Amino acid sequence: MPRYTPGPMTRGAGAILLLLLGACAPAISPDFHSPEPAARNAAAVRAAAANDRSALRDLVRLLDSDDPATRLIAITSLERLTGTTLGYDHAGSEASRAQSIARWVDYVRKEAP
Repeated sequence: MPRYTPGPMTRGAGAILLLLLGACAPAISPDFHSPEPAARNAAAVRAAAANDRSALRDLVRLLDSDDPATRLIAITSLERLTGTTLGYDHAGSEASRAQSIARWVDYVRKEAP
């Protein structure tokens, strides 16, 4: 069976569609205090990319999120900023996460700017 290869018209139409979808999508403003999970996640990613240790408290707060993706982003950002997870597992039990969050609260109290 011949393999489908998009022609120039199909590739061009796909690019235009992506541009239009991007223009229609709402912009996400990174914000740790936003009610929107995507904005909080974007803030966590931005903090890690910028090596912003002033965000440690906000990142620790995100570890208690109901959303496993937010917890994963938060702990990944914390690890990038500090070099440790302090045993936190974003998919661990609520009790296990609570113990690790307590360790993070202590860490931030001692280490945060």
